[in-house]
Amino acid sequence: MERKDDLEDLKATLIQALNSSPYYRLLGMEVLELGEGRSRLRIRVRQDHHNLYGILHGGVIASLLDSTCTIALASLLEVGETAVTVDQRINYISNISQGELYGEGRAIHRGRFTGVSQGEVRDQEGKLVAVGMATIFIIRPGESGARVPGK
Repeated sequence: MERKDDLEDLKATLIQALNSSPYYRLLGMEVLELGEGRSRLRIRVRQDHHNLYGILHGGVIASLLDSTCTIALASLLEVGETAVTVDQRINYISNISQGELYGEGRAIHRGRFTGVSQGEVRDQEGKLVAVGMATIFIIRPGESGARVPGK
């Protein structure tokens, strides 16, 4: 029983850390669920998410899909490993100008160095807005770090 409680505590800590990250706060994106190769996120569409035509900018959808796919795969990682997207493909199906969007992701492969996830973005009524896949690079402790420009 203690192991299950520890896992739930870890999930809650991860969700809190992600939801308080600067980019998630900027977009108003939040992680609702994660674990066992799956994820569920939400964005409430705001006026400042709109493009010139008054609809949600595709970059907001891309961000939601990217996070959805990466978090799904990251939920399968070992302690100390991290994951970053190296490739993302998106098919935009419909547009939206208000309401909420939900991203659901599922890891479909986890290898030694890379993984693949797929995701869907739907509006609050369940209408499909976008689908996509991402290839994710797995970074193990001590193997790689963030590149600093000029160094």
